[in-house]
Amino acid sequence: MASAVRNERGYWLARWRDATGHWRTRKATPNTRRKAQELAEELELRARRQVDGLEPLAPRDGGGTVGELLQWWLQHYSAHQAAHASNEISIRVHLLEADLSRLTLRALRPVDVKAFMDQKKQEGLSARSVNHFRGFLSRAFNAAIATGRWPGSSPVASVRALSVTGSRSGDFLRAEEVPRMLNQLDPRFRPLYATAVYTAMRKGELLALQREDVDLSAKAILVRRSWERDTTKGGHADAIPIAEDLVPWLKAAFEASESALVFPGPGGDMFRRDVDLEGILRRALGRAGIVRFWRHVCRRRGCRQVEESQEPTLRCCPRCQMKLWPKPVVRPIRFHDLRHTTATLLLRSGVPLVVVQKVLRHRDPKLTEAVYGHLETDYLRAEVNRLKLEGMPIPEAPRRRAAVGRVTPVLPTSPKTPKGPESRGRNPSDSDPFNVSGRQDSNLRPLGPEPSALPG
Repeated sequence: MASAVRNERGYWLARWRDATGHWRTRKATPNTRRKAQELAEELELRARRQVDGLEPLAPRDGGGTVGELLQWWLQHYSAHQAAHASNEISIRVHLLEADLSRLTLRALRPVDVKAFMDQKKQEGLSARSVNHFRGFLSRAFNAAIATGRWPGSSPVASVRALSVTGSRSGDFLRAEEVPRMLNQLDPRFRPLYATAVYTAMRKGELLALQREDVDLSAKAILVRRSWERDTTKGGHADAIPIAEDLVPWLKAAFEASESALVFPGPGGDMFRRDVDLEGILRRALGRAGIVRFWRHVCRRRGCRQVEESQEPTLRCCPRCQMKLWPKPVVRPIRFHDLRHTTATLLLRSGVPLVVVQKVLRHRDPKLTEAVYGHLETDYLRAEVNRLKLEGMPIPEAPRRRAAVGRVTPVLPTSPKTPKGPESRGRNPSDSDPFNVSGRQDSNLRPLGPEPSALPG
């Protein structure tokens, strides 16, 4: 019979008999007797359903550990994805090092998944990152169920993802800042960055772009490669239009390239993955003055004077009178934010959100709505302003009407009561002619005869 027992270390354990007839124990979370009893009854009920054939029997080894399941998913499913490198790092650092990975699949419960997510949230990770970890567990369980590796259900399905607030898009370049940035780039990199702004292509897609993928006569680019893979991040090929202003940049890239790649690296080969395109962009932003502020630093040894200013004008150190060196602190714009720049500028120009979705090649319109939906307000405002109604009256402020038959009584105002030293020893009622007591009027006694009225 299912029961709750307490071990010598003070932990409450759920004790039940599994489908094979063996007694099992499991630690309860939270550590209370009531929770241990509920867990024991739940597990014993599951064992009875397995004996009756209503649920599949779990493997004798518990289906392996969660860590083994994640490594299996990385090897057979994630290895073919574009984000495999980042998936492997995230799983190795956050999931394989957690206590969750040492549990068997049979022992894993939704409360364990929720406790893991709460712990990562307390460590300072964002809700979006924690949801990524939950997604790894969910996809691994779903793959194991689909292939028959795990006969049970997914304990992650009943755990809700954390709510994510705010926009996912980062900073972006304004329309007047794009030419300033391109002018400060090395001429051999300008076609690459101009294509990134006009097409919203990702870094791997740009560096893997080949001549045969660009059709200048039809003004279209077929995006079907990313880095060394013959597929993109989304796993599909899409054709995107070429803007008229982009054609000269692509022609210049064709003339400068001596290989099948449109934007080749040294020797005509593809750039390595660690190419610092973001560093090139940030240095160009600093030279163009697209900064948050300027940090003026004294370079004299021993003098650590630092000042922040919105202007790069030279100034002298107030301590040693030497010139301060202005260093630009650029805005946090990454190379991937050029993609956000394209979407933002299109939306602010009045392009509908569905068109921007096609340019970004998002399969799910909810993704585009979640990231850039707040920017569509400007477009909607302009569309609402098209509503013009002829012959509308001019709005006037309503006049206030005086109340008829009501007379506001005018009461005498009492003099102001003196305060401070002037009021000491003085009765305010002595100077108030209207302060007449009703008790005094009703209790008057007859006055005595005046002296002039007495007989002589």
